[in-house]
Amino acid sequence: MSGFTETNIRYAVSLALAGLTVFLGYSVERTQFVPLLTAYAMFFGIYAWIVFTLKNQPDAALRWYAGLGIALRVLLLFGIPNLSDDFLRFLWDGRLTAAGIHPFEHPPDYFFRNNIYPEGITPGLFSRLNSPEYYTVYPPVCQAVFALAAWISPASEWGGVVVMKLFLLLCELGTMSLLLQGRSSQKRRPAAPLLFYALNPLIIVEIMGNCHFEGAMIFFLLAGIRALERQKVKHAALWWALATASKLLPLMFLPVALRRLGRRKGLVFLAVFTTVCLLLFAPLLPVLPNIFSSLDLYFRQFQFNASIYYVIDAIGFRIKGYDTGETLGPVLGLITIAFVLVVAWKVQPGTRKAGAGEGLIWTDALLFAVVLQMTFSATVHPWYATVPFALSLFTRWRFPLAWTGLVALSYSHYAGGAFRENYWLIALEYGVLWYLMYREMAKKDGSSSVS
Repeated sequence: MSGFTETNIRYAVSLALAGLTVFLGYSVERTQFVPLLTAYAMFFGIYAWIVFTLKNQPDAALRWYAGLGIALRVLLLFGIPNLSDDFLRFLWDGRLTAAGIHPFEHPPDYFFRNNIYPEGITPGLFSRLNSPEYYTVYPPVCQAVFALAAWISPASEWGGVVVMKLFLLLCELGTMSLLLQGRSSQKRRPAAPLLFYALNPLIIVEIMGNCHFEGAMIFFLLAGIRALERQKVKHAALWWALATASKLLPLMFLPVALRRLGRRKGLVFLAVFTTVCLLLFAPLLPVLPNIFSSLDLYFRQFQFNASIYYVIDAIGFRIKGYDTGETLGPVLGLITIAFVLVVAWKVQPGTRKAGAGEGLIWTDALLFAVVLQMTFSATVHPWYATVPFALSLFTRWRFPLAWTGLVALSYSHYAGGAFRENYWLIALEYGVLWYLMYREMAKKDGSSSVS
């Protein structure tokens, strides 16, 4: 293939992905399922072609496509999210904080019912919120960014969104830098970690397009993993605490990290992690009952794109004659914790790589912990799949990459404004995912970690 042809291909691919990014980030609505899925499938198809077919290209191609990944994120920097309305709650919380009101103190409907409207809190904003009767659930790092957005842009939704996206863009650049460091240390092929992440459509659309703070958690968590690999236990604990203060999910990974470190280093890690978390979460301590109330409702009432949960719930309905979600969610949560502890126990202490009979590679354990959690969860939004995908880049497993394509089927929930699950498409999503997972496990000859 001549250099001229390669250059033309890169330009054509870049223009195609830029056009699809603009369409997905600015034009299509989540109720327009067929156009959305078609554009996303085209994006994912080109992405897969790049990272698998062109994986052996020289470093010049790596630099080009990594730069393209950054450019696509910048393209979405100035857009109001069109596939998710969560950003409205981000703005609401930030404006409450800027007005001197604790965002966890009252649910939004309190202000509406009592006709209380601090600066920036308006009936128009309230009318567009989802779940206005619930207390907020976003941890301190998120709340700090929300407040910064409200302080910089107190009256403009667009301005507030841009501030939040700028923060997420910095996190994305940090994540890509961490993946590039891993490649440099191991002299890996260009496509392995960096390109998988840089051009992944789910990452681009959900983090930069829809302004989801999984992007912050992923950066802090991967920084913690890198620090642990380098035996920088205190630094790792600090990053882990920041990840937890972005999304609570990393709490679930603590048993794996502590098992990997062993007793002495584990105690140091736990001491630093606990201290930093107490400092970060200190403003939330007076309102803990409100936080627990929202978390309880999350486990008991919210359902979206679930897998095992829907199956068990359907069986329970046939047996009991009513929806068993009130008890099923907490029960499956406890089962998840038990499974995570079992996975953590199988990790060999004090080592990262395991040979025959030595135990489970700890990064594999992190991946399977989050996959287990999502398998038993009642709610699996598309952006949730960004986390197992990011963790998989430190392992030999590639089925989470397929999930970043399949999870787009969950947007069928919004088709035509129906807000109703399409169980056939959900079955297709998880059926293909589990088949690929089974096939990959059955081979037992995957490559070692990409890091």
